[in-house]
Amino acid sequence: MPSTLSSTLTSLLDWEQLWQHTQQKRGGMAVWRLPKSDKRYFLVDSTGGEKLGSLDLETFPAGFLVAPFIGLPYFLKAETLLEESIVPKEIEGASLLKTQHNVEENEQKHQHFTHWVNESIQEIQSGHFQKVVLSRTDEVEFPADFSPLRAFGQLCQAYPNAFVCALYIPELGSTWLCATPETLVEQDAQGIFRTIALAGTQSAIDPQGEIIPPQNARWSQKEIEEQAYVCRYIIECFKKIRLREYQEIGPKTILAGNLLHLKTEFTVDTKALNFSQLPGILLSLLHPTSAVCGTPKEEAIAWIGQAEKHARELYSGYLGPVNLGDEIHLFVNLRTVKVDQSEGKCLATYFAGCGITEDSDPEKEWHETVMKCQTLQRVLEN
Repeated sequence: MPSTLSSTLTSLLDWEQLWQHTQQKRGGMAVWRLPKSDKRYFLVDSTGGEKLGSLDLETFPAGFLVAPFIGLPYFLKAETLLEESIVPKEIEGASLLKTQHNVEENEQKHQHFTHWVNESIQEIQSGHFQKVVLSRTDEVEFPADFSPLRAFGQLCQAYPNAFVCALYIPELGSTWLCATPETLVEQDAQGIFRTIALAGTQSAIDPQGEIIPPQNARWSQKEIEEQAYVCRYIIECFKKIRLREYQEIGPKTILAGNLLHLKTEFTVDTKALNFSQLPGILLSLLHPTSAVCGTPKEEAIAWIGQAEKHARELYSGYLGPVNLGDEIHLFVNLRTVKVDQSEGKCLATYFAGCGITEDSDPEKEWHETVMKCQTLQRVLEN
């Protein structure tokens, strides 16, 4: 079981001070809030975490799991675990200073991205793959006194239906923040396993600045097809382990921040099937899903390596708490920003991507990445 801080230490260190103290000692830590929850958690692993070679989740102690797009995951053991029903006042804080974007650099990114969307469409039409997800970055300078915990508090308030997290692993050297709408693998204390297919994106804001009700959304053939690829991918993973007893619900339109998506939910009763190993097995099969990679997987990964000049790192990987209260909650690391603080400077790198099919329009795909970056930018930069 995770320990708690002594009453003396708790009185001396608020969450902001504990974050700074742990970082100075090269400890690993994660602060998070689950979707539609009013509880925030602060986990500390003084060792800084460890890399894993196995995903037997049922054997893990309580902790926090985080994986890159490609590569071995890290595990933070819950040596210390704090829980708050409300965000401490110290991390609700004032808004951040507005940052400046480099217009010339942005246009270069625009040209590079649309070029590779065009190249991808040609590859799809040639039959080399069916779908590929291309991503890009947007770099800005944050104020030198940027506080990850203040940013975490702001994102919690702005996105109550998202998984919100602030994460630091010493080996990576950067802080990561996310407000992601996408569940990868989830299992509750009753043994109900859940995963979702989430794809297709459009703005949730109409020309008058009002929220578009999900029931009024209209989807193009391209977006419907993009979401269908993800559903088929999940079902193919089920077939690989001969899993037939599952329930499929959807697709339906959901609201996630300033965006609308198509979502299909898949559930499995692992206790009825006596299949406690399912979360770890499916995690290995699912990641990276076609929602962040493409179809077929290996061909899409190879193309991404050619088209993207940045390293994705933790973007489009997964993260979340495991075996706390006999539950697993792992989410795809989307709507995310990496923050590097050193030598009095603070550089933020936003990541965003979109699914490319043969019906894609390069300018529309670029605009989709702009909207996805704005999910965090409109909270952190104003």
